[in-house]
Amino acid sequence: MKLYNAGLSKIDGLVLPVEKTYGKSAWHIYCVRVRDAKIRKKAFEFLRKNNIGVQVHYIPVYWHPYYQKLGYKKGLCFNAEKFYQGEITLPLYPTMTKKEVSFVIKKLLTLLKGV
Repeated sequence: MKLYNAGLSKIDGLVLPVEKTYGKSAWHIYCVRVRDAKIRKKAFEFLRKNNIGVQVHYIPVYWHPYYQKLGYKKGLCFNAEKFYQGEITLPLYPTMTKKEVSFVIKKLLTLLKGV
């Protein structure tokens, strides 16, 4: 995550995760937030097309079909929805190499510089 932090820290429009001084993260996921939801969608699709296994965490729970059937409606938690619409989870796993992290960073930089 130091590699991600160093490689992505100077990108305008991208918000990186913050590790508080009073604790240590297990870094089981590396979530970034793209301030512009339209760019986030382009970034997600672009990274997927380049064989980068990005994900989105976490969909607001009341958007799931079960909760929709119970009557929960979109718009209930504005901040959760806004976060979800801008978030991308970059690949992160124990055997990930520096080269693989650099590849993800390079592709993300390529896209974000072009928009």
